[in-house]
Amino acid sequence: MTRNISRKRIPVLIAGVVSALVASTAIAAAYYQTGHLNNVLFPAGDLVLISLDSGLPDNCAGTPNGMMMIPASEKTMKASILSLLARGDSAQTTVTTYTSGRDGSGFCQVNQVVVSL
Repeated sequence: MTRNISRKRIPVLIAGVVSALVASTAIAAAYYQTGHLNNVLFPAGDLVLISLDSGLPDNCAGTPNGMMMIPASEKTMKASILSLLARGDSAQTTVTTYTSGRDGSGFCQVNQVVVSL
């Protein structure tokens, strides 16, 4: 049995499919990346290294192991990442990292982290 779809409903159907595809796609640009935390490292000192499941912003190409560095001076950013880990839902929470590219350490530098609740 074939079901006919009215011409008025076709744009609504197309809009629904497009919005579902866009919502499930990672968003990236030259200086930011949106995704979920999938790795957090605490090397010696006050540094925090993070990576997202969606990859790196364009200006971070070549950073070691796909990791982005939160500078030691950025205590609020580090506290935000630690609180996500402590809550246990960091893999489900969407974050956007804004970066300035790689510095002398070779790691991509994170300027800002936005947590979407």
